[in-house]
Amino acid sequence: MIKIALCDNDERALPVIAGAVTSAFQAQKLEVNVMSFSSGKELLAAMQNAVFHIILLDIDMPELDGIEVGKRIRLRSDTVEIVYVSECEERVFEAFSVFPLGFVRKSNFLNDISDIVRLYIKKHVRAQQAEQLKFTTRSKVIVLKRRQIQYIEGSGNYQFVYINGQKEPVEIKMTMDKLEEALEPVGFIRVHKGYLVNYLYIQKIESNRVTLKNGTELPLGRSKVKEVRSRFLSLVEG
Repeated sequence: MIKIALCDNDERALPVIAGAVTSAFQAQKLEVNVMSFSSGKELLAAMQNAVFHIILLDIDMPELDGIEVGKRIRLRSDTVEIVYVSECEERVFEAFSVFPLGFVRKSNFLNDISDIVRLYIKKHVRAQQAEQLKFTTRSKVIVLKRRQIQYIEGSGNYQFVYINGQKEPVEIKMTMDKLEEALEPVGFIRVHKGYLVNYLYIQKIESNRVTLKNGTELPLGRSKVKEVRSRFLSLVEG
């Protein structure tokens, strides 16, 4: 559930904008909860007890305008996404100081909000999905966080997943080749035909082995040394 705050002093526009925002996210199969506020002060007061993922702000508001409200929001949070909804295009450059996700013109709202939704999905939703990995065991489907997995050891059609803080591995049903295809994009390195390693846990790469941060030593294929080192450095350097 994506929590959205909408702030605009035009109270007649609030339900219309809220409906359009909800529809835009639902079109991407995402559920949202939209709360509406008619002043910056009202929004800032609500943020004492509420957490939002996205805040849509009108720039041209009395008392506290959207630029000032955005600056105050940034003092509290550097993760919430701010989106400006306005026709005040001449003030766009002022808004850059709060690092907004984007701008939505009221005169082109439906098109602009669709672009914002796609941008939000690209920046946040896909990253969150990449952290959640689904596996099939002998009896059920389990979900593991990417950062939990230290390495995977091959064993025919079933593989053993070694999880940080857990003594016994989890047995999953998938070939090592399929696992490599699925996990390589999210930071796993095939160091040997029988081992896939999460780069986050690698301490040292030598000519014939990879040592993990907990002291575990895994074999490193001779033909893979250069490739593994290169891949590891690219992931570390981001």
